[in-house]
Amino acid sequence: MNPQEFKTRYLHTLQTDPKTKRHYIKLPIADLSELIYMQESLLENILLLTKLEKRHYKSEQMQSAIYWLCKILLVSYPNTELDGLSEWLKTE
Repeated sequence: MNPQEFKTRYLHTLQTDPKTKRHYIKLPIADLSELIYMQESLLENILLLTKLEKRHYKSEQMQSAIYWLCKILLVSYPNTELDGLSEWLKTE
């Protein structure tokens, strides 16, 4: 397979799961340091939005932004790690 065929076939942002037919966004991450940086940035922005929401007013836009940032952050972690975190939090 040449590079152009690869790009045509695999480098689309919006993907569809062939089994469930659900759509998802595919983010190209070059290495783990990029993934870590993305996760840290999402956490910082969630914290910032939460502080702004407490100071000013609760708007649907703000809540929607926080929801989607959290959703993106959660799906960037492997399920096994999230399961382990869930078990750990239950014991605390």
